[in-house]
Amino acid sequence: MPSEAETPPLTRAVFLDDDPDILAAAELVLTRQGFTLRSAQSPDEARALLEAETPDVLLLDLNYRRGDTSGEAGLAFLQEQLAKTPHLPVVVVTGHSGMSIAIQAMRLGAQDFVVKPWNNDRLVAALRAAIDTPPRLPADLPPQDLNLERSERELIKAALSRHQFNISHAARDLGLTRAALYRRMEKHGL
Repeated sequence: MPSEAETPPLTRAVFLDDDPDILAAAELVLTRQGFTLRSAQSPDEARALLEAETPDVLLLDLNYRRGDTSGEAGLAFLQEQLAKTPHLPVVVVTGHSGMSIAIQAMRLGAQDFVVKPWNNDRLVAALRAAIDTPPRLPADLPPQDLNLERSERELIKAALSRHQFNISHAARDLGLTRAALYRRMEKHGL
């Protein structure tokens, strides 16, 4: 039996989401994968957790009020936290906001996004990749391409590549049906 000194340290994560069921599901998945998860249901709770201890990764929902799908509150929180801790890896977890808001979050410095309901393996892989990859700092970012069509095309290409061109997996990753992904691929000439 390994001694305490040989036990690898747990990966610390903070997850801000207003839905307690989502937080409970994430805790079940992540604790089995060697994470300790601290949950917050409001930006104020998350601020308190982040001020007490810097985690290895921040999971961030973008909407905190029932019915709000704008993502504005989450994007503001993302900017605030990255201004304080620019090297903090952030993975956006979005459901209602969709790809355009996830693109915005990545432009602001989030390293990846996962669509609800998530695939457990994809969630863990996104968190590990975010931790293992140095965050892009504003000076490292290329000039912003604000064209939504080109950004959507690049996200689709990245998802296809990440899943070795498996349409079903890429569609699930992007939060689309296979038919919707095929339509968008055709639209973008992919």
